[in-house]
Amino acid sequence: METALYDGERGFYAARTPKADFYTAPELHPAFARVLAGELAARLERVREARPRSPLFIVEAGSGDGTLARQLLAALREQHPRWFLAIRYVLIERVERLLLDSITDLQDTGANVMGYSRLEDMPPVCGVVLSNELIDALPVHVLVKAAGAIKELHVAPRRKHGRPGGALKAVPGPLSERALKTAAKRVGPGLVDGQLHSVCLESGRWLAQVSSRLRAGSVITIDYGKRFGPADPNPPRGFRQHRHVADLVAAAGRQDLTASADFTTLEAEGRACGLETVAYTTLSSFLIDRGILDLLPKGDTPAAYAERAKMKTLFHPEGMGEAFKVLIQEKGLSR
Repeated sequence: METALYDGERGFYAARTPKADFYTAPELHPAFARVLAGELAARLERVREARPRSPLFIVEAGSGDGTLARQLLAALREQHPRWFLAIRYVLIERVERLLLDSITDLQDTGANVMGYSRLEDMPPVCGVVLSNELIDALPVHVLVKAAGAIKELHVAPRRKHGRPGGALKAVPGPLSERALKTAAKRVGPGLVDGQLHSVCLESGRWLAQVSSRLRAGSVITIDYGKRFGPADPNPPRGFRQHRHVADLVAAAGRQDLTASADFTTLEAEGRACGLETVAYTTLSSFLIDRGILDLLPKGDTPAAYAERAKMKTLFHPEGMGEAFKVLIQEKGLSR
């Protein structure tokens, strides 16, 4: 899954055309970034109070092609110029071509922009670590119930005339990591034969890296997912051209692979590495509570209707509003 998504030349994200297979909130409408910029300003204020002499950073993990970074910097410059001038904006993007292109493209913003392909290469900072649809794009292990036993899906070449062919297939096999046994015991009894369950071990590792790089500040995670119960199945999904794809490996590199972010696990893993949960809510509540309704354009022109429709998709329950959640965690800040 990691190779299929993140290979620098043939991976899905390296070759992805925006909106072709799915769209993200900043691709839908810049109002998302305008509201988020206000939250970033409030978070930076808390860091400044706790660490008045420390340089301030906004770190965007999984920055992609830089769309959200550009919109956030524009909103900060317009609405919160004090923080625009104070911060250093750090892009974290494992696809090196996207990272280098984004750093170059953002030079005209006048912001202090830098980037790293790995979070662990960044020096410790004070500020805000932000991610938007990063967790649901992390590689996962996929468990399957086969003949009453819990196995892990492995990828193997299909055979043609007795020889390996070019296509791939998923085959049940032994669990590849000891940590998967815990998940297998937890969800196994509730699965039926053939049912899949994804386990994201990378999310805990990522949060541990975040905590090690964050001296004081906030972690804002925006993602598709929910708080899962102990036995709730979390099947992986494939998408291509906005359609669900049943075969997860047949078109490796040409389709999106994803699994819902498990916010129960994110909160527990955060606590284990010193990140305290201070807020968990739907994207709808997050945006409405912070004033997105005030940004809706008025008027009855076709353009105004179109703008309102795009913005409403961000917070409407049948759009992104209920499916996406926002988790805010803190470290080193007094309440």
